[in-house]
Amino acid sequence: MTLTSQTSGARVTPVWLRALPLILGILMLLTYFVAPFVNQPERGPSSLPTITASRDSNELELPTNGLLLLPLAASIALGMGLWNLVNPQLARATAVISAICGGLMLQYGLMFVLDGREEGLLEVWLEAASWGLWALLIGAGLLILQALIPRARPAPEFRIGTLMSNQESAIILALLALVVLVGTNNPRFLSTRNVLDILQGNAYIAVAAIGMSMVIITGNIDISVGSLIGVLAVVSGRLAVAGAPMIVAWLVPLLLGALFGALLGWLVAYLRIPAIVVTLGMLSILKGGLILWTNGQRVTNMPPAFFLAQTRPLGVPMPVWFMLILTLLAAAWMRYSPRGRALYAVGGNADAARLSGLSEPRIVCSVFVINGVFAGIASVLYATQLRVIQATPPPALELAIITAAVVGGVSILGGKGTVIGATLAAILLNAIRSGMIFVGVSPFWIQAIQGLLILATVLTDLSRRQATSGPPRWMFWVRRSHVS
Repeated sequence: MTLTSQTSGARVTPVWLRALPLILGILMLLTYFVAPFVNQPERGPSSLPTITASRDSNELELPTNGLLLLPLAASIALGMGLWNLVNPQLARATAVISAICGGLMLQYGLMFVLDGREEGLLEVWLEAASWGLWALLIGAGLLILQALIPRARPAPEFRIGTLMSNQESAIILALLALVVLVGTNNPRFLSTRNVLDILQGNAYIAVAAIGMSMVIITGNIDISVGSLIGVLAVVSGRLAVAGAPMIVAWLVPLLLGALFGALLGWLVAYLRIPAIVVTLGMLSILKGGLILWTNGQRVTNMPPAFFLAQTRPLGVPMPVWFMLILTLLAAAWMRYSPRGRALYAVGGNADAARLSGLSEPRIVCSVFVINGVFAGIASVLYATQLRVIQATPPPALELAIITAAVVGGVSILGGKGTVIGATLAAILLNAIRSGMIFVGVSPFWIQAIQGLLILATVLTDLSRRQATSGPPRWMFWVRRSHVS
């Protein structure tokens, strides 16, 4: 394999090889939407979108569980190809990710065969199969094989081992393992409806975890966020019932969340009261005040226009759009803006940040305000997803939000982590809960799994910090014992 060279002398992967996942992704997406998947008796050649449009369009009763893997994996491969063109150093890593996407597509072929054998219709389906089915499976195989083509050796920071060593990569691998294991055991786990339910079910938790991640990165914590979301959801619902414009019912919780966050931030940043003490007190105040205010009565009879979370732009639930867009915006702000990077400086070393000219109280206060805004958005998504708003906050909601942030890689000691990891962790936790149901395990085990994940993540974070700062303390004890 001949590799081209840049003017600096560094070897890079040829453009055609970097664009290979892009080309395969485009071809497979076109095959998915246009090519005939099977030839049905009365309808003739039918593409996958036609088959999944309604029950009447699927005369052969083909299994539709797992079909979402095909366009999803092809889209990711397409994105990997685009990423390769932007950064040639990522050629090896993106080739491996594209190969994993090919494996996911082949998994649908496996489920196709397993479902056919179970229902006794495999021979009928294979006889009716058109070239679109085989083109998708061949494309999946090519995605796997392209990872074996030699590529230029990247710089150390872009090597696969380095890129896969962070928490976000670990969560993605865990999600893929869950998809393969549970999806093969019970294909209904990969039905389009269940996948969207997994993404939508914890979307408001993921949104709240974005603000929580920022707070924890600065070295603080907010355990009152669950009660705050419950209060703001009731406020939003009662405004809608009272006849307020829908935009007012949606925006007032954001404003109240920001004001509440400013109060917490002032107590923590300027009065120097530990955040856990302040938020623990606020948790009790909010939870008790909500019961007194509502008298335990639920909020009902909201107008139809109020239910924002039940809308589906482009067929995707609105909470999923909120989760994706807010995560990307927050990640970009924290990475590229001076104020966003200041959060890491304050959480990593407050004294050094202060000596650098950063105002620690102002940054801490502002991050609590931002956390209140995200809690307000989460409360609107929570309030509008069902027809009834409970008079009590969801049980253990603050634990779920903190778990998503910590399992997502946000260091409980501050200074490290990303909001992307928090969002992925929220999706993973809901996927685990759903997967346990599909394999026949009691969902009550999810609380224990959350605790184990928190402990494992914290221990991993501590070991990483000790690896960078020197040998762990127990090593010195062993040395002293050996000398004596």
